[in-house]
Amino acid sequence: MKINKKELAVRSKNLLSALKFPAIAVVIGLVVGGAVIASSGSNPFQAIWGLLVGGFGTANAITTTLNRATPIIFAGLSASLAWGSGYSSMGAQGQMICGAFTAAIVAVSCPGPAWLVVIVSMLAGMFMGVLYSMISAYISAKFDAYLLIVTLMMNYIADNIASYLTTYTFRDPEEADRLAVQTQKITDAILPRILPKYTVHYGFILALIGVFAILFVMTRTSFGYKAKMGGLNNRFAEYGGVNSLKTMYLTLALSGALAGLGGAVEVLGSRYRYIDKMITSPSYAWSGITASLMSSNNPIGVLISSVFLAGLTTGGSSIELRMSIPSEITSIITGVLTMFVTAKFVIGDVVKRRRVKAEEGKANGTHA
Repeated sequence: MKINKKELAVRSKNLLSALKFPAIAVVIGLVVGGAVIASSGSNPFQAIWGLLVGGFGTANAITTTLNRATPIIFAGLSASLAWGSGYSSMGAQGQMICGAFTAAIVAVSCPGPAWLVVIVSMLAGMFMGVLYSMISAYISAKFDAYLLIVTLMMNYIADNIASYLTTYTFRDPEEADRLAVQTQKITDAILPRILPKYTVHYGFILALIGVFAILFVMTRTSFGYKAKMGGLNNRFAEYGGVNSLKTMYLTLALSGALAGLGGAVEVLGSRYRYIDKMITSPSYAWSGITASLMSSNNPIGVLISSVFLAGLTTGGSSIELRMSIPSEITSIITGVLTMFVTAKFVIGDVVKRRRVKAEEGKANGTHA
């Protein structure tokens, strides 16, 4: 389907508009981070520059950043699909854990050539992400429970179940690192690196494909329209002939598949096993949700925001090693970003409610 110049210009304008507020938040976050650095006696300009160079200044830094950004992109796409359709799911973390753990077990137990095992492992991870998402969706629909709360609580259940199974059922008896609770190492069924000298693997290519696939689904298909209508106003959707319950299940299933695949590619491309807390400790899912909120749930914006957030972490490690500045400064900057982006949605919701009340008041006055 062809896109004319006018439509392309509108899309570009919408993307720039979506990224305008996050760009302001990034600047404020860097200013706050610089102020904290200055209060500790270090040069803030040198530190911020070192942070950016450490994340994006060399080929090694860029590829390390892209490698870290890969699971964040998948988590961000999962969130953008759900939140962009009006379903406030916070379940990406639990779904990523299920996908990562399942892929690790399948990869070491499934017979066959390496390429086939990789595919089967990723599909298994996606399936578990879908299944775990469906459990949350069923609970929410069956008991009329708030989806955000249900999915948030399910994250802890997934983490503890995976921790138990890794510790007592699938723990590698010959693990090299005795301090880590981990499954058996994957030797053959791994995602190869794009460039042999650098850590970024083909999972990043899959993430890029996912970005454009979700963008197409959300903007160019009837399913994307039905998902948005069903999530934002299910009564209106039902009146228009849309099965809002079915649409919710399908939307959250696709969201779970993306998160599960994100966990699987992290196992198959970077860790080569499941390590307890490997998803929760780096905060991949929360970074992905932040990236989605930063970009107003735009998949292209998710890609840009995810790479930026990953670059902050990579740069933070760099300045800690080279300049003895604690890498926690990146957590401060990310926290400021999250605060400002969240404030945008809170303010927007308040304005929207006031507008609705004002319109209802006018309508009542007219009828009177």
